[in-house]
Amino acid sequence: MTRHQLFLVARQTYMNRMKTFGFWSVVLAPLLILLVIFGIAFAIDATKSDEKPTVAIVNNTALTTYLEKNKSVGARYTNVTSSAKAKQALRNDKIDGYLTSQHERYHLTMAKDAESLSEDTLQTTINQYYMVNQAAKLHLDTKQLQDLIQPPSFNSTVYSNNGKTSAGGVSSNAANSMLAGGLGIFIFIFLTAYVGMIAQEIANEKSSRIMEILLAVTSAGVQFFGKLLGVAALAITHGIVYVVAGVIGYAFVPDNKYVDMAKELLTGVDVGFAVMTGLLAIVGIFLYMILTAIISAMINDLSQVQQAVSPITYMAMIGYILTFILEGQPHNMLINTLSYVPFVSQTLMPARLGLQYANMTDAFVALVLEVIVLIFLARYGLRVYKKNVLTYSDGNITKAALLSLKGLFSKKTIDD
Repeated sequence: MTRHQLFLVARQTYMNRMKTFGFWSVVLAPLLILLVIFGIAFAIDATKSDEKPTVAIVNNTALTTYLEKNKSVGARYTNVTSSAKAKQALRNDKIDGYLTSQHERYHLTMAKDAESLSEDTLQTTINQYYMVNQAAKLHLDTKQLQDLIQPPSFNSTVYSNNGKTSAGGVSSNAANSMLAGGLGIFIFIFLTAYVGMIAQEIANEKSSRIMEILLAVTSAGVQFFGKLLGVAALAITHGIVYVVAGVIGYAFVPDNKYVDMAKELLTGVDVGFAVMTGLLAIVGIFLYMILTAIISAMINDLSQVQQAVSPITYMAMIGYILTFILEGQPHNMLINTLSYVPFVSQTLMPARLGLQYANMTDAFVALVLEVIVLIFLARYGLRVYKKNVLTYSDGNITKAALLSLKGLFSKKTIDD
């Protein structure tokens, strides 16, 4: 196997795929989806009504005056003398809703198509009004009332396995959960895209009988590793496109609540986490590509690609699914063990790392195990590939693949 031939096959595979619509559709489709979602959200924000709802207060002038002075609810208020008049005004679309008060009980009625009103803010304001009235009955002055309702200061921090502390609370947990889930989705989509690509690459040449010609002038090792290197370069190019798009988006997209949410989500992402996640994902993708190349050598024509790739996709789904049940289970023995297992760790370990259930040492161990299995597959998988690449057999590919993969552990196969 000469280096020149290896890079020639890798370059040809890379350039042929780079020119196809299929590759760029895989690269650009997620970006276009995000752009469309952002555009729709921006359009909705830009066109939403700023009209304040009109709320009638039934026979309570004092409450009406208090609400008018308090601007936090964001509504217009009017006083009516009875519930009957309020209902009639609501039916005639003159008001958006009305508020009744009787024996210190309050009830809000709003029209189905009313302008947006924050009921939580309104309830808080009514609570304040109630406390002011109760303070007056108890002859408490303003300072005494403030001392009574002033809550104590409380905050929390989270101590993670990597020895760092961060702000705690629901928002922090939600951000970490979203990050873990997003990583699982991204890695799974990335992985399945390139598993299918390497399968089609091998199946194209084998089904058209070009493989016999290629192996007459080059070795099976050149074809095997050359195609893997070419598709791996495509995956790296794909990742670089996303990094560049992210940098450009961060620099030029104007600030709004959605951009702020994304920034808040990525606040806890440091360089070490990003690098380790990238390495785990890249090595994991290489593992799946080598396994796919071995199994794809048994494909007779393109119609069998899906049959060959399906078991690999199902295996990739294990880590993907577990990322969604990971939150709240930092000590689950099964999940923790699987996060070190190659073919699963590329998705599960970054999710554990993002949720701070694992530290960088754990991730490094998972990465080393991935690399060991990668070297094993690359070395001994080539021999299985050589055995099957020129073989055309009928029957179930999955069964044949499982029987063939036994050769990875067979001394006879290794010594051939």
